[in-house]
Amino acid sequence: MDNRIVNTFHAMRATQLHAATLICLLVVFITRNRLSSKKKANLPTRDEILQRRCVREEMLHDITNSGKCRELIRMSETTFMKLCNVLTRDGGLRPTQRMSIEEQVACFLHIVGNDFRSRFASWLYRRSRSTTSRCLHRVLRAIISLEGRYIQQPKGDTVPKEIQEKTRFYPFFKDCIGAIDGTHVRVRVPTKDAPRYRGRKGYPTINVLAACTFDLKFTYVLSGWEGTASDSRIIKNALTREDKLVIPTGRYCLVDAGLPHTSTLMAPYRGVRYHLKEYSKRAPENSKELFNLRHASLRNAIERAFGVLKKRFPIIRSTQEPFYTCSTQSDIFLACCILHNFLRDEDRDQDLEDEVIHEVLNGPQEEGRHNTRGLQEGSAGADQLRNSIANEMWNNYLIKNEAFENNGKKEQGTKGQLKWTDKMDNAFLQAMITQQDMGNRINGNFSTQAYNDMVEELTTKLQMDLDKNHLKNRLKTLKQRFSQWYDLFRGTSLSGFSWNSNTKFIEAEDEVWNRLIESNPKAVALKTKKVSNYNEMLELFATDRASGANAETAKERNARLHVNEDPGIETVTNVDEFLAANEVTLENQYNNDDDVQMLFSDPSPPESSKTKKLKSKKRKIEEPDGAFNSKLVNCVDGVANAIQEGNKILDRIYPREYTGDELYKELEPMGLTPHEISRALIYLGANQAQARLLFSCPLQIRKTILEDMMDAGK
Repeated sequence: MDNRIVNTFHAMRATQLHAATLICLLVVFITRNRLSSKKKANLPTRDEILQRRCVREEMLHDITNSGKCRELIRMSETTFMKLCNVLTRDGGLRPTQRMSIEEQVACFLHIVGNDFRSRFASWLYRRSRSTTSRCLHRVLRAIISLEGRYIQQPKGDTVPKEIQEKTRFYPFFKDCIGAIDGTHVRVRVPTKDAPRYRGRKGYPTINVLAACTFDLKFTYVLSGWEGTASDSRIIKNALTREDKLVIPTGRYCLVDAGLPHTSTLMAPYRGVRYHLKEYSKRAPENSKELFNLRHASLRNAIERAFGVLKKRFPIIRSTQEPFYTCSTQSDIFLACCILHNFLRDEDRDQDLEDEVIHEVLNGPQEEGRHNTRGLQEGSAGADQLRNSIANEMWNNYLIKNEAFENNGKKEQGTKGQLKWTDKMDNAFLQAMITQQDMGNRINGNFSTQAYNDMVEELTTKLQMDLDKNHLKNRLKTLKQRFSQWYDLFRGTSLSGFSWNSNTKFIEAEDEVWNRLIESNPKAVALKTKKVSNYNEMLELFATDRASGANAETAKERNARLHVNEDPGIETVTNVDEFLAANEVTLENQYNNDDDVQMLFSDPSPPESSKTKKLKSKKRKIEEPDGAFNSKLVNCVDGVANAIQEGNKILDRIYPREYTGDELYKELEPMGLTPHEISRALIYLGANQAQARLLFSCPLQIRKTILEDMMDAGK
């Protein structure tokens, strides 16, 4: 019997050795296949890796020591190093395994300061495109996290130095704390969303609202509104959102004619000369013109701030389609504003500012930029303040310039306009719906052929002499009328409201109307106002209406990212530590002090599924096909079963022998007295079979079994 067991044991051992040999051969086969696939991918050689490293070191040397820093990344060497320190200390930026802080920041500044594509920056720094993209977003997030330090709204407790030191402005504008305006930044959006972003520029843009002080520092930036949204609509949103624009009581900001005139927003007189260039040949002739001249001289601070910002960071100035998504481009604008404020404190570029001032004073003005139809002049208190400032300024001006006389207002002629009726509007809307159904409205714009067809159809149907300009102007008016209703009622989805096609009113219960009027007093004027053809306008214009859903300030963006953070590896610190420890690029195939010798790292702890997913994106290797995988799994299962059977046989041939120390550790939890433990040690040491039987039983019955064993052995 013993010989048969021994023979079986040797047979199992032989099977295990054969299986181990097979596994070794499989490992060699897989390793050779993977090495051959790497050669096919044209991975860099050792010399190429060393050469790339030398290129990066030379570039960083040029930035920090050659005197070319301002030409390359728009700031001095000292300022660059200080920015790196601030981002490390306050922005949470960390070096990765292969990329230092200085290289990450320099790469980001090269992209935004020269409008580079990521693919060009990756070639410039000899990095993979994925590494360059991660670097861009890592630095972008670190810069935006500094918004609380570099973008601060004024408290209004002091008079700005730029006003206090000039008699042209003081004391007339002593309560003014800054200027507000909007600017458009080109973005890349899907075709279906393009109509909402394509405003007066003719290409998709976002409309960014910003406020600045008179020393050209941004104090509030709201980025992300669609290009079709007007400045007045955006500022109303900015004054009511969570991170809102704050104007202290008794203070005001200067705005242009496209924004409402209120007690906190002072706009110029409309219908009066305004731009500085308009006064170059003829001095102001009355109080309103003088006010507009001084108003423009102060308010151009926001235009100069935008000018300096866009000249320093061309990535937000380009009229070409950008390389990044709309949300990334919006974040880049916020980051550039923070960098602009940082550089205003640390490294002012006076030559750049002088160049921008020359362009603002002598460059072409945008005539008719804003449509002021429907805008109110503001409250009586706001008008009274503006008039008093204008009169006081004019009296002071006359004392110093007696040669000028007040010639009064100039009469302005009015051009006759075509008066549209409900019948005409209905025919026009039906014609537009027909052209839209025929596919002649592309990306929200009617084609030339569509306008020609509509002119011909309406001329015949209405028996009127119409042209293309009549239809374009009426289309703009209908859009404005529709937006007034749509923004208030959000279509007809606002609970309790519906449009009655017979009465032409938006109807609701009195209680519902009262709640709406209480929250929005302007709704009272629309309660008894008819709106014709609402369903047709809803079909034509609803999808083109800007919603501002993606608009954010830097503070709101930081708050959103903080809420959405995964408690696992997605926090700022953990992500940076993970990337620093695991980042794999083409250069990482070799790893030692000289980036040449190959080393094997110690086994790492088990990884989460998310970590494995991230690593799989960094290095993709061809896997064996399904049949090969199946054979390999079956082979390994067979080896495991053979090892288990062999272990059972070994247990029968070579039973376990307990040492004295092991016996004591097993007896101690049983609650025996010292005398009983000594007796049990002597007994079990002489009877190993009884010890194996005893310790295979549950702990709570071992004492009883031990006593029975010792009594039976007497």
